[in-house]
Amino acid sequence: MAQSLSLSSAVSVFPCPNCKETINTSMQQCSFCHTPIDQASAEQSAAITSTISQACSDASYLKIMLGILIPFGVLTFFPFLGLAGMVGFVFIKYAVPVMTIRWWIKYGRIKTADPDFRRARGIVIPVTAIALIILAFLRVNLFGLRL
Repeated sequence: MAQSLSLSSAVSVFPCPNCKETINTSMQQCSFCHTPIDQASAEQSAAITSTISQACSDASYLKIMLGILIPFGVLTFFPFLGLAGMVGFVFIKYAVPVMTIRWWIKYGRIKTADPDFRRARGIVIPVTAIALIILAFLRVNLFGLRL
């Protein structure tokens, strides 16, 4: 019983090659359309599905990080909250460009027709543009000795 609860026996999921319903890799046939499942291709498809899911999650994090930049900037104008706002603003100001570059390096070469990944790429493209603007201001701040 303890083996069935261990993390090493985690089952991955992937879309059925026939009906596209999500099934797990431990199945011998699809429970929806009863198509036989090849274990090797199931594991490969599950790895791709996992990577696409992580790319979508990271894109969502980027959008949230960029969205929180403005509230942190506004907090800098309030007494007693200014320090927290400044720390958060500076952290996010540097983290967004770094995380955007990381996203493109890690997931930029993925070729898929997955609609979720297309949506994620659609989120990351404007975030990248804004990150480039942030990087331009960072360059001015760093070389203008204004941190």
